[in-house]
Amino acid sequence: MNKTNMMRLISLMLVLIMTLSMVACDKAEDPTEPQQTTTQPAAPEVTLPQGEAQNPVSFFSLSLGENYENIHSMTAYANEDGSIHAEYVGDVKKVGTVDASVLHTLALLLADSGLEAVNGKDVYDMGDANGSMYIEFADGTMYTGGFSGNIPQAYTDGYNFMDQYFQVIMKDVPVYVPTPTVMEGVNPDVQTEMMEILNNSGMQNLDQLMISDVAMDENFGYMMGLTETKGITSGTSCSAMMMTTAYSFVIATLEEGTDKDAVCKDFENNLDWMKWVCVAPSNALIATKGNMVLCIMATGMMYDQTADAVANAGWTTVKTLENPNT
Repeated sequence: MNKTNMMRLISLMLVLIMTLSMVACDKAEDPTEPQQTTTQPAAPEVTLPQGEAQNPVSFFSLSLGENYENIHSMTAYANEDGSIHAEYVGDVKKVGTVDASVLHTLALLLADSGLEAVNGKDVYDMGDANGSMYIEFADGTMYTGGFSGNIPQAYTDGYNFMDQYFQVIMKDVPVYVPTPTVMEGVNPDVQTEMMEILNNSGMQNLDQLMISDVAMDENFGYMMGLTETKGITSGTSCSAMMMTTAYSFVIATLEEGTDKDAVCKDFENNLDWMKWVCVAPSNALIATKGNMVLCIMATGMMYDQTADAVANAGWTTVKTLENPNT
């Protein structure tokens, strides 16, 4: 199985269930009976294996989401030297090398904690919830599963359990911020504004961003979300090259004296909420700064973090919108 392709699928993961419960006995009925207490399952400490793993993990991916626009996932795979290149995508994305033995230990905990019982048992029901798992060891052994709709509680518990571990092993790995590809002709002042917002917005959830100048031609309306070019000196777009995420970030620069309110209204009235395939943004933000008007369309946490970054960069919010189709 091609691990690079697998990485591109937001996906994959486990199930592990550690449910220990002890029922308390009634002292009044039998005071001689040993007292029992109800306890919550506790995450065991990770003990690193001694020496080299006999069957190390080569690929590891877990995902869980309330819908297909808000998926949290954990992914890691082995480099040629045996170290683990890990990505943690949730509130933030981190990409870096972690101790391979740690990840191997976590995977063994999963395998020993009920994962085999659900291996390959996909459950697809109607509903917005979704999750998947994929763990592959060096000898080709795999643990897989996919769920939608009514996700088994064991899977949810397992994901949350592993999430605690992943946050620990990734805590010292720096947050990943992509370096966008900047096309020729981009207004340098607009590029500076975009980068300030990107670097503080949570856009680390997107890879392969591209900042490009938008030509004043028949595609201008589609790219920018505007119908009128009068008074606009340039349009600049920042988008994901793969377009698998509903995300759009554009800035229009205006000639002196141009009515900014009219440009904002043009954005508001003509946004195309359906220009993506299979995904759609939840919200849009229109803001102004100097001779610029921006419009950002995004979903969930990505939108919230971007909106905060826009405000922190000195932009004045003019309008926030919700997708009328959802």
